[in-house]
Amino acid sequence: MNNKMKIVVIGGSGLIGSKVVTNLRQRGHEVVAASPSTGVNTLTGEGLAEALAGAQVVVDVANSPSFEDKPALEFFETSGRNLLAAEKAAGVKHHVALSVVGTDRLLGSGPGSLSGYFRAKMAQENLIKASGIPFTIVHATQFFEFAKNIAQSATDSSSIRLSPVLMQPMVSDDVAAAVADVALGEPMNGMVEIAGPDQIRQDELVRQFLSATGDARKVIADANAGYFGIAVNDQSLVPGANARLGPTHFAEWLSRTTTQKTATEKQSAPASNLSGDAVKVVALLLCGIVFAALSLRNAAADDSSTDKPKAAATTEPKEAKVTPLLSKELMDLPGKEGLMVTVEYPPGSSDPIHRHNAHGFIYVLEGSIVMQVRGGKEVTLTPGQTFYEGPEDVHVVGRNASQTKAAKFVVFFVKDKGAPVLVPAK
Repeated sequence: MNNKMKIVVIGGSGLIGSKVVTNLRQRGHEVVAASPSTGVNTLTGEGLAEALAGAQVVVDVANSPSFEDKPALEFFETSGRNLLAAEKAAGVKHHVALSVVGTDRLLGSGPGSLSGYFRAKMAQENLIKASGIPFTIVHATQFFEFAKNIAQSATDSSSIRLSPVLMQPMVSDDVAAAVADVALGEPMNGMVEIAGPDQIRQDELVRQFLSATGDARKVIADANAGYFGIAVNDQSLVPGANARLGPTHFAEWLSRTTTQKTATEKQSAPASNLSGDAVKVVALLLCGIVFAALSLRNAAADDSSTDKPKAAATTEPKEAKVTPLLSKELMDLPGKEGLMVTVEYPPGSSDPIHRHNAHGFIYVLEGSIVMQVRGGKEVTLTPGQTFYEGPEDVHVVGRNASQTKAAKFVVFFVKDKGAPVLVPAK
């Protein structure tokens, strides 16, 4: 399949999806980035027929917003049935789905086990195989970018207890490139495995990541620790002999990532893979956050110095108040816009579980707030402290730490232009 095609990427605004979209567009194809934020919802069927009209290929990289057994199964079965039915009606010639190396081997159980999630992935794969639509299922190993999540899931005080199980992780850029290659090829009506070029033990992967990022926590190898609550062996997380291997080594990615992080923190020269204009945009927006934070702090201080009577805490509403400050299209980041808002938590206020499908940067102005994303550690933040959540994160805890005092923070989002800033999740 080398001619120009219309390709629909389900989950096209996420970590992998956005990279697949970019990759395929660079190769000259018409690509639709489909997600709830762009009006395409596989759970409800909304927008599917319109998005798939005239499409030759559908790439499904969407993931369940919940890793719990029942919600994950409901997500993959419902969205799978809706999507495959819409593909049949549209005459789609190739269905590509991203799954996980070892899905059929990660079915054990234990405290906090994700075995139900992998059973849900198997259910998704079975629907694809029975659909009658030509398909290819791509099984990928763990991503380099999730090393931090692995560490957070196994943290106990100042140490991290991990199984020394063998892994062969890969960078998300290589995952996206491999998925794009498969999408442009002929359907295999089977499965292909992709992985990184090197094998490494899980405890050593996290140990190297923490060392490179200046994290002092100690990693302890524990053969009984399992993998997200599942008993594993050295065959569980690695591919077979015929896997397609990405070119990027973990050490190379780690060096590049930490170099970029250091450059950003020091506000020095941009990393080599960003254009000068894009770096200027990011720098200006970061300056805007600081300016807004200082302005809002000063306004709060002026407000507190007046003799205006304050409403009693018991009469304040529990819902958070969101006030937009600035919205700006990012001309050097095509399809993206920056949005800055303030959020005010009344005493005792909390958010429902949600996600943003955006990069979100939080700076606390007043009071104390509690934040947590799924797979991460709950943290309490006070004025001057910051928090970050990415497009793939599900925000499971967001609340005022106090029952008697209000809290206020500023948030800067980098998101798809015109997309909703908040999406409910389970």
